[in-house]
Amino acid sequence: MTMTTSVPRIALATSTSGPDPSIAGLALIAGLTARGRRVQYFRARSCPTPTETVAHATGMPGRHLDAWLMPPDVCLTLLAGGVRGADLGVVEGTVDEPAAATAIDAPFLSSFMAPSEAVAGDLGPLADLLDLPVVSVAPIAGFRQGTFHLPRPPRGAAAVILDGVESAEDLERCRRLVRMTSGLPVVGAVDLLPAARAEIKSARPGTYPREAVEALAASFLRHADLGAIDDLAASRPYPDFIEQPVRRRAAGAAPFRVAFARDEAFGCYFPDTFDALAAMGAKLVEFSPMNDGSLPDRIDLVMLGCGLTNQYAARLASNLSMAAALRQHVCRGQRIYTEGGGSAYLGRSIVIDDERFAGAGIFPIDAEFVPNPQSPRRVARRLSRDSWLGPRGTEVRGYRSGRWDLTFTPTTFECPSCSGPLSGDGDFYFRHHAVGSFVHLHLAALPDVVSAFAGPHHPSLVRPTPVRLPEEDQQGDA
Repeated sequence: MTMTTSVPRIALATSTSGPDPSIAGLALIAGLTARGRRVQYFRARSCPTPTETVAHATGMPGRHLDAWLMPPDVCLTLLAGGVRGADLGVVEGTVDEPAAATAIDAPFLSSFMAPSEAVAGDLGPLADLLDLPVVSVAPIAGFRQGTFHLPRPPRGAAAVILDGVESAEDLERCRRLVRMTSGLPVVGAVDLLPAARAEIKSARPGTYPREAVEALAASFLRHADLGAIDDLAASRPYPDFIEQPVRRRAAGAAPFRVAFARDEAFGCYFPDTFDALAAMGAKLVEFSPMNDGSLPDRIDLVMLGCGLTNQYAARLASNLSMAAALRQHVCRGQRIYTEGGGSAYLGRSIVIDDERFAGAGIFPIDAEFVPNPQSPRRVARRLSRDSWLGPRGTEVRGYRSGRWDLTFTPTTFECPSCSGPLSGDGDFYFRHHAVGSFVHLHLAALPDVVSAFAGPHHPSLVRPTPVRLPEEDQQGDA
């Protein structure tokens, strides 16, 4: 069905590196929330994050858009759906050739958050597709020292926010300079506030530096033209699009129950995944791999997302009852889907700083945590065998985690039809109907996979047909 809807929205064009959300982005969304606005924040890159800063600042979990990963109709549907319960959508990423990280950003690169949060996504295609009014964030560190060079706003920018203001005089001078060089209005600014920035920099994942964020929000509100921001957000009609139909379970089908891990160690999920499952009639139930002794009753699918497995490896290894419950779930032929740290936990062992902890023993891998992980990278993978994720040859796109080094460790006489790699790239593994991925998938962009989650399933230990490799075919022909 073709949809025409009102979607108030803006885009923030920020630096290629730094905290996520950026300092200016965090100040904006927290400031607008303090004024009673319901703000839905979107990252322009579909990587899960081990922080709930956005949720704390706005009361709404952060969401994701990604023009590389998602078809256009999915992007349009997800933005419109996410903003439906909000007053404003804010999409943050980079456009064209953003300014290099300044002195404001640089301290955050190594210690603010995980590398998955230190590289912004490409905003350009999303801005075109979603007709986003772009607000360029201009760092102005060095203005007083005479080393300041005004960053060039991206093409099509509609307004500017100044980041790192040291005085009212500097703000007015920079405002005039922006107007003179680009003709764009300055609709907001954030003071330098070195103490607040340092507090955010030093905050550990899983904690929320409330006082620092409140200081940023107050700073933004002192300088913001809220009327201009509201006008800009409502200035463009939303493009017509075909809303993606929800694939519901057949009438009379038994309730489909999904247990998902959420505790100190696990919690990185895309909200759109839960929305899609709930729309299909799934019943979502939380459980804790660290604290519970068993899985919830009558579970069809277990999900373990990414998180801080490396920090809680010892506690996870000590919960022998949960590891046994997960193995029993697999042995009964039921489904498990894991990503990143969740997949590492289901391996044979987790290695942290040369210390080895027992995993749940489901996937035939040892996972070693990388002390200085690389940022997740875009990858496309093809399934090397049939599975409930899709038939052999199915392509999936996602972001390969850089946090784990994997070693394939099959046991002697282990049947390769019962467990092993699920792709030729060493980052998808399976055991019976359990699938572990080290590629983060945005399942809302994979409707067939989501349908498989809630689709018909007959628990079975029947071994799938062994995959014949091209070399084997050639030998047979010879």
